Amino acid sequence: MNNEPVFWLLERENGEHSFIKSKTMQEHYKSKNVDLIPLYTHPAKTLTDGEILNMYLEKTNGNKDLDIFEFARAILRKAQEK
Repeated sequence: MNNEPVFWLLERENGEHSFIKSKTMQEHYKSKNVDLIPLYTHPAKTLTDGEILNMYLEKTNGNKDLDIFEFARAILRKAQEK
């Protein structure tokens, strides 16, 4: 994974913000001692079909009355663990 910023955030004195993509512009502001905030992306946390199926079987345990919201929250928790 590339750990370079995808954008830089420029906070102006009047409270406005600008996003800087260009490396040239980023260097321009840095040369003027302007603080830029680096902004990064992160890979999506996903589950395989097999992991989802196993969670479904685990949660239902033979009971087909599984609460869909409980199941959705369990999936989200499992993905966050990755």
